[in-house]
Amino acid sequence: MGSKSESYFSKSKAHINFITEYRPTYFNSASDSFDQMESIYCPRFPSLIKSDNTVWHLASAYFNHLLIDQRKSTALLESVASDLIDFLRFLENTELDILYLPPKPEKRVTYQFHTSLLQRIRLGLISPSTARQRMNRILRFYDFLISENVFTPEELKNRPYEKIRTYVSCISATGDVYKKQVDTSNLKIRHSPRPSYGDEIIDGGRLHPLSMIEQQIFLKYLEQYGSRDFQLICYMALYTGARLQSICTLRAFHIKELLTKQMPNSVDDTYSIRIGGKSIIDTKGGYEHNLKVPAWLIQDIDQYLSSESWKQRASQSLYKVEDENYVFLTKHGNPYYTSIKEIENRNLQLFSKEIKFSIHRGNAARQALTKLINLMHKNKEDIKTFTLHDLRATFGVNLLLSASKHVNDIDKILPYIQSRMGHRNIMSTIHYVRYIAYSKSNAEVDKKFEEILFDYQGIN
Repeated sequence: MGSKSESYFSKSKAHINFITEYRPTYFNSASDSFDQMESIYCPRFPSLIKSDNTVWHLASAYFNHLLIDQRKSTALLESVASDLIDFLRFLENTELDILYLPPKPEKRVTYQFHTSLLQRIRLGLISPSTARQRMNRILRFYDFLISENVFTPEELKNRPYEKIRTYVSCISATGDVYKKQVDTSNLKIRHSPRPSYGDEIIDGGRLHPLSMIEQQIFLKYLEQYGSRDFQLICYMALYTGARLQSICTLRAFHIKELLTKQMPNSVDDTYSIRIGGKSIIDTKGGYEHNLKVPAWLIQDIDQYLSSESWKQRASQSLYKVEDENYVFLTKHGNPYYTSIKEIENRNLQLFSKEIKFSIHRGNAARQALTKLINLMHKNKEDIKTFTLHDLRATFGVNLLLSASKHVNDIDKILPYIQSRMGHRNIMSTIHYVRYIAYSKSNAEVDKKFEEILFDYQGIN
């Protein structure tokens, strides 16, 4: 968000401030007072500050709309704020008003901002996908202001953009193709996504699974140099396929309940944990599914929870040495990933306001991995740079290869892999098949993978 935008719009000093522990109020005419809205809470509420150090109230109204009416997350508000601050800097740098909408379309402020985004794409300052998102969000901002009658009819003689209705091809969760009507605009920034190749998987990003040799190198260094908590985080990613937000929002009681109320599956020696949905283990989009965890890993985590290391970290944390606490805490007692449940607890003011609060999104785990990768590279190990999410992809590839050796019916394998990976759409699973089929490390490609790709090649 920051430096490139700020330097490009050098005249503007606009910036973002954050209001911590934000709880909006409303005017109660009966009591002639401002009362706090129940259940509405934002740990970090953005406020856009103009160059003259005054608040951009139009943006504040929009942020409140997103928070109160649409119940958007803090992360989404911060993301929208990063796009709106860019637009504000553009307005200040060009000395244009948000309502500068003359008869000639190309002169209108929205069209000029569109041109600015295209120019920055050419200069390599922003990616086409970022520009596309930014333009869309600015138009949604205008939609809100217009729907709320912020502008008079006289001010809106000319529209900020033209709406266009079109149809796009979509793929259902089962792989069926259908047409969906969507609204777009004449200011849509078009770009062709970078094609995927055989050495990557499209699944929440462009993922690069580790080869068997790379896995061996990584596990050796992880065991030798990684802290115990970081080892367990990586084992969870590599042996369950869980995303970081799910791994790091596990609570101690989840592990203890598995051991006291459940027996491992006799077939694969795993425990099943329900994540997402109404559970307090976060998932992408809140999607609910079962996470299967090897029994040995549950035992290792349980031993870690009994260690002095975990108790020391827990004693410094919000939930203290209780079963409600996170399994994975940093040495300072912070969660690796702040859960939605904790944010809800703070909204209910279950904790003292004197306890400082900041949102964590896995950066400490990513930094630990970067440090380990740097050490491997320093020692000239033959391993590429990778992310924690790549460990999830590695699990998916390992699982698919293993399943294909034991099950001949590919129609049974795909739903199984889809379920284990928590994929909403079967096409995400197909990307793993494509990776294996085209992987240079597999000299002889199993015919089953070729057949799947042939069946699905026309819809992706």
